[in-house]
Amino acid sequence: MNSLRNTLNILTLVAFLWVIDSASAQQTQKSLSITYESPIIIRQGDVEVTLADFAAFLESRVTQDDHRRNLANPARIEGLLEAIVLTESFMQRIQRTNALQDPFIQARIYQAAAREARSIYRERLREDLELDSYEDQARELYLVNPERFSRRETIDFDHILIAVNEEQDEITAMRRAADASEALASEQAFDEVAAAYSDDPGFEDHQGKFTNIEVESLVPSVAQAAATLEIGEFSVPIQSRFGWHIIRITSVNEAGQMDWEEAKPMAERIARERHLSEAYERVLREINSRPMQFADEGVKTILDHYGIEGFDMEIPQDDGESSTE
Repeated sequence: MNSLRNTLNILTLVAFLWVIDSASAQQTQKSLSITYESPIIIRQGDVEVTLADFAAFLESRVTQDDHRRNLANPARIEGLLEAIVLTESFMQRIQRTNALQDPFIQARIYQAAAREARSIYRERLREDLELDSYEDQARELYLVNPERFSRRETIDFDHILIAVNEEQDEITAMRRAADASEALASEQAFDEVAAAYSDDPGFEDHQGKFTNIEVESLVPSVAQAAATLEIGEFSVPIQSRFGWHIIRITSVNEAGQMDWEEAKPMAERIARERHLSEAYERVLREINSRPMQFADEGVKTILDHYGIEGFDMEIPQDDGESSTE
């Protein structure tokens, strides 16, 4: 079918890794063969990019929180596809050389796949072991370590951002910030002014209203202004590397001990992470509990490969001089 790349061999690798045994001269063979089918998204020259290729690249290069932002922008999707084409083009080029006949290069690719396999295994393990609810464990954490669940002073505030970017230079942004400030001073409703002027990329979600934010987490110029404002007072336009900001503090939330309902989300996150981390640590202990068995003169094989005659050597310093004691 045209929509499928049938039995695609994106990587067929047989890696020969030698572990020399002086008595029997044995060697071991490691192999990795990957074949998959997936709908084709684009073709460029000899390169075909499938849905599976795109999803794998997105998962490895873009954080989960940024997936939607990238997928909602055609230019970003195109940029991701261009990066995938470039990567696969190099795979095709190296396959046309004799480089992949070198066991050490084969081993580099194998080890890269092994590192990815470790990450995938951990993700799958967490998915399999995650509980439907961590409320009981979270409540125990809260009762045993109540001091862990204290709140710092935070503020609630309204915010308008007038951005400086490719579409809006410094002068234009400054003028728009002055216009927004004048509209607020004339008692025009904040919601109307924010909707008309704010360039904040997340405005549709938060509408310019923020709650329980630590002042120290704000950009320095905005934090300094927030420290001097009275509740309900709009600031003058404040400049930062992002553009111009106008803020109004609507509430100051004092520091103190969280009650259970307030602490519950944090306690559940801690309990969940502790449970899943302990499960992964058990897997690591199981793997590491197996004895390591060196082949005869195995360490010597490593040293010989790097041209090192033994351990009693002077080690060059960063400045190129040797240090002796």
